[in-house]
Formats: sequence, C-alpha cells, structure tokens
Amino acid sequence: MSNQWKSHPRFEKLQIKEDGSELKFDGKSLNIRDHRGKTGKTLKIVYFNRSQYSVPKLILETYKGLSPEGRYYATYKDGNIENLHPDNLYWSKTHKISKERKFENDLKLSKLTKDQTYSALVSNSKGIPISKIAKNYNVSDMTVYRAIQRLKRKIRDKE
Repeated sequence: MSNQWKSHPRFEKLQIKEDGSELKFDGKSLNIRDHRGKTGKTLKIVYFNRSQYSVPKLILETYKGLSPEGRYYATYKDGNIENLHPDNLYWSKTHKISKERKFENDLKLSKLTKDQTYSALVSNSKGIPISKIAKNYNVSDMTVYRAIQRLKRKIRDKE
C-alpha cells in the first residue's frame, strides 16, 4: 500500500492517505466508523472539530477537487462501501438506491401494508380475483394490482 498523504483543501490539519485507508487530523489518526443513517444505509464517517464528516466526501474533495456547484453526492463506482480508494469514488447528482430500498419506498406510498401485500399475492395466485381482494381490504382494484406487481418485481429481482 502506498504511504503518500495529501492535505484536504479546506481543513489544513486533515491529511488523507493516498489509498483512502487512513485519515489524520493534527497528526492524530482518526477512527473511521460505520454510521447507520435514517434510511438504514451504512455510511463511513469520522469525527473531528466537534463534527462528523463523510469519509468518501473528504477523500473526493482531497483527491478530485471540491464538489461541483449544486447538490452532489460521493458515490462508489463498484458499490462497495469498504473500498475508499479515490479511483473508486465519483461525484454524482443522484443517490444510487438499492432495489430493496426502492421496494420499501414504494410500500410507503401504498395503502396496503407489507403483510397485506404478501397476503394479496398469495390469494391472487390461488385464483381469487383482484376485485374480491380489493373489496376485502377496502381499496381499489388498481391498488391491489399495483401492490402485487411491485411484489412480483421484487421477487423476480432477487432470483
């Protein structure tokens, strides 16, 4: 592994190793921690100056320059959050949303709960018409149809 260090453009006392594996502030090694965000996604962070900072963002700012104008996110090319090498990081206008998280977001918009959606799929696969299932849950036929399609997509994507 390389032993080259580079200073961050905004935090003069912050130094980052060339491969992104270590960070030092004022000569002291910083502990890279996993932090679970509101969405359940794990983020790599460090604490210094009484604040927490995103490790990928600090690495990108140091080795590729500050983020472009507007709202940009530090994103992993290979999707592996353990790979903090600057060559694996880039600025992106959008988050990459996992299929599981997309499914959970879709469920929040549905009038049916997760259990009701699974139950509706089972009932429909047994030959019960969508109209009867919808009447049972007091929702429209289209709500049940969309929920079943969403669940089928999720199951198909896992295979």
